[in-house]
Amino acid sequence: MKKFLVSCWFLFLVGCGGGGSGAPESASVSLGTQPAPEQVKPSSGRKSVSQTINGVVVDRTYTIRYPEALSNDDYPVFIFFHDAGEESDNWLSENPEISRMIDAGHFIGVFPDGHEQQWNVSDSSGADDVEFVSVIVSSFDQMLIDRDRIYATGIGNGAQLVTKLAKETSLLAGIAPLFGNQTVAQRDYVAPQALSVFQVSGFEAAVAEASSADEVLSAKESAENWASSFNCTLTPDEGARVWATEPVAEFTFTDCLMNKKVRYAVLETTETAADFKNDFNLFSTVWVFFDSADRLESRSVKFLALGDSYTVGQSVCSLCNFPEQLKGQLKAEFAASDDVALEMVAKTGWTTTNLISALDAQVLADDFDFVTLLIGVNNQFQNKPFELYEREFVELVNSAVAFARGDKTRVLVVSIPDYAYTTFGQSRNPDLISAEIAVYNSFAENYCAENGVSFTYITDITQRGIVEPELVATDGLHPSSVAYSEFVERLLPVTLGALY
Repeated sequence: MKKFLVSCWFLFLVGCGGGGSGAPESASVSLGTQPAPEQVKPSSGRKSVSQTINGVVVDRTYTIRYPEALSNDDYPVFIFFHDAGEESDNWLSENPEISRMIDAGHFIGVFPDGHEQQWNVSDSSGADDVEFVSVIVSSFDQMLIDRDRIYATGIGNGAQLVTKLAKETSLLAGIAPLFGNQTVAQRDYVAPQALSVFQVSGFEAAVAEASSADEVLSAKESAENWASSFNCTLTPDEGARVWATEPVAEFTFTDCLMNKKVRYAVLETTETAADFKNDFNLFSTVWVFFDSADRLESRSVKFLALGDSYTVGQSVCSLCNFPEQLKGQLKAEFAASDDVALEMVAKTGWTTTNLISALDAQVLADDFDFVTLLIGVNNQFQNKPFELYEREFVELVNSAVAFARGDKTRVLVVSIPDYAYTTFGQSRNPDLISAEIAVYNSFAENYCAENGVSFTYITDITQRGIVEPELVATDGLHPSSVAYSEFVERLLPVTLGALY
């Protein structure tokens, strides 16, 4: 989890810096002074403000990063607070997805440095971090920042600071405290305005209840406190996700004031941010959560699904296949006014050759927001030469990229299910079926890894089909709607990463 332009801009308390790792320039202006901003385009880099801490004037530093091309005049802001003992530089150096999202224009990123590498949450030092953050926010260019859309996330000690900011100020529209729930003392404060809250906790921290003012609340207690404050429905919607390989339980309180939501996510095997394996874009998931509550304009997302019977959803209802379930999950994550349009090119029995022929026979748009590709089982079943699959799979990936605006990060390849673990497969040399499908999946996974294309492995879900027959459709061969829902648990975070 730790792994998480243009000319100079002068504002009060802000010095113009160069690269993110260079020494900051200080404006050497005391807190509280606010001259009018100059009408100059801003620059990314290291900035500083002066603050008196325990009678000593200290330069407090932060890094600000703007999108590569400043095309809007009202960007949201996302502030990132490091854990105790860490530095703000870690956010960008260890989380390239944050830089990508900033450069794509989703938000302006701000990365403050704690005094002596920590945040003063419970008066443990003389640093007034609420004032520090307030001054940073006050320095933003009025013509560039959407002040109604300022968000913050933090890890550990940083998570408790974002809670403090939310409870004591009206600066923020949403917070994402990661591995740091509210303290018992913080519970008694009421936030001055409703905001979106996305908590992430390890399992033990999620269930351990606090008993003293110095202890933290459980994830459930903390989330319920937020939900109660914002008049949310107090019975949360429950869901399951897989973040990379990590099982996650999600609980979302809805119908809150100002269209806000409160969600807490519990990682079932991971306890701390240091242990968390950041193999997926958590921050895109968090950003969609914030964005869906506060974005004013509606939008339409175009989704193209390519494949065979596993995409069609043979022997399940028309809305039970994985593309339809993924579409439904996306609509639940997005704003109510948003739309997700699904187009499917898939048919039972199709090999890679059949899919290529079908794509050649019709004219598809090249502006899909993302494309899924699940193909190959019929090559194996019909004993087609493996070399044919190797050649045609690459051709299909390239076609999918072309349909997805030429952006390979918007293509999601899904592994081939293993039908050896069905009643049909058990009668047809299941060991050989599994071995051959493994070869197909290995080739696809390696190709995707080498070419920057997303690959989501769902084969292991279908390999539980004999001991968990509810994962197999009524025809005794294809995945059931239950199995498809597990596919979507893994695909949803990957899809949000592709979209954001």
